[in-house]
Amino acid sequence: MQTSNPALVGDRLFPIYVREGRSRKRFKAGYINCAGKTLVPPLYQDAYPFRNGLASVKRDALWGAINLQGDFVIVPARLGPLVFTEGLAEFSSPDGRRGVISSAGEVIVKPRYRSISHFSGGLACVFDGQLYGFIDLNGNQVIPPFFEDARGFSEGVAAVKLNGAWGYIYPDASTAIPIRYICQPGVAGPFCEGFARVARNGRWGHINKEAKFVVEPRFDMAYEFCEKRAVVTLDRRAGYVDCGGDIVIPINFLRADMFSESLAAVETGSGRAHESVAAACETGFINQTGEFVIPPRF
Repeated sequence: MQTSNPALVGDRLFPIYVREGRSRKRFKAGYINCAGKTLVPPLYQDAYPFRNGLASVKRDALWGAINLQGDFVIVPARLGPLVFTEGLAEFSSPDGRRGVISSAGEVIVKPRYRSISHFSGGLACVFDGQLYGFIDLNGNQVIPPFFEDARGFSEGVAAVKLNGAWGYIYPDASTAIPIRYICQPGVAGPFCEGFARVARNGRWGHINKEAKFVVEPRFDMAYEFCEKRAVVTLDRRAGYVDCGGDIVIPINFLRADMFSESLAAVETGSGRAHESVAAACETGFINQTGEFVIPPRF
């Protein structure tokens, strides 16, 4: 799609999914702004949020990337979404190997890994099929594959797993937080706004960089902080806690997303089948006090 719409420039856009007719399986994706106005029509098979000024969209079963004007910067030609950080994104080859592509469409790392994380501080986590290590922006291995599992760097540290437990390392591979958290099911989370999610005795909470729990581990699952709010779940319902661990938005939603630009998408449904398409439109956007700014109509 080529829109060249000047109204899109500088706008904050969010992906939305609109059902096709009465089908519960067919939909198209587009983008709305903070006021709920559709600025990129729902024409795509799938769509990712904007990052670094680009968003990955799927057309004819292939992925490309558009800019804030809605124009294709990278035409759809890849098998998986292109999520850019520090100007680079992972891409998939037909045989399932992963490489790295620039925002200009140049291949930086030829496909040879099973997985590649986002780049942060010039480093990305890679998996060679057996162990995890880290590469730099040019594809050089700066921490050779050594860990049972690992995630990309965030706020200067990366979550790594050895002997069944998780901890955190610095870019030089030295220990930032001791490897001692048994995060089952799941993995230790990245640091966001100074906190990371980990588990203790099967319950999830958040620690700071001094390895102290700021949100006591009492939830079925906890997710990353964004704009001083983190999604937590109990009994298959989701809500939000603040940085002190207090529940500030009740755990009542069927699903809840992280906040972005002071808004978060939530699903109000019961999880049961619906009798009409209208009744199935249960996703809207709330503010940080839990009030709906965009009513559930998607």
